[in-house]
Amino acid sequence: MVEIVQQKDFSFGSAERVHALESADSAQVLVISDSHGNKNTFFSILHQFGPTCDALCFCGDGVTDVCSALENSHIQPFLPPVIFFVKGNGDNSTATVLTQNRLVIFVPTDKEAVICGKKILLTHGHKYNVYIGTNELKRFASGKKAAAAFYGHTHVANAQIKNKVLLLNPGSCSLPRGNVPQTFAIVNINKNDEKIDYQYFRLGWSATEEITFTPYEPPKGEVNLFW
Repeated sequence: MVEIVQQKDFSFGSAERVHALESADSAQVLVISDSHGNKNTFFSILHQFGPTCDALCFCGDGVTDVCSALENSHIQPFLPPVIFFVKGNGDNSTATVLTQNRLVIFVPTDKEAVICGKKILLTHGHKYNVYIGTNELKRFASGKKAAAAFYGHTHVANAQIKNKVLLLNPGSCSLPRGNVPQTFAIVNINKNDEKIDYQYFRLGWSATEEITFTPYEPPKGEVNLFW
């Protein structure tokens, strides 16, 4: 369960848990993006996967949904102990969390996090023209000597390795595009392993209208939403 406090580096959680994550031997990270106000779906993912994850990385366009999770006493126990998030083109630079006190939080455009000794970048992607590909994002991540960059914006699940950098878009858990389903990703990071493993999940509904989660293989190659 996350401690409801924002650190100076904009991460959410206790300083002890953030620092422990930096040097951990291994970590499981829940990567979600573009919930766009669909709190019920977002909460369902947290309920199923949050307790087994060491961190949540939210890649923008739905920061108010993250705030709602922090405010909700029924959802708080399912939140990972550390949360990283960034501002999407549809988010504001500040947001408010209402629990026992009114907490104004600051939402960065880009975020550098260290997980298991590896630098991980979070961004929404609109600054790097990801609608037409990931070359700009790759240059940015390579310049930062990052092991991975998590991003959103396209609403299309996609993962590529360029110059040994993992560029991972979890897709949209709410409003997918490009004939792909609603998706998110679980990323496994190991301090002693150069390769970063990941597994995508698609959302579906059972005959009784309960949300289901099924492993999913995202499209290969670049995503270009203009042609």
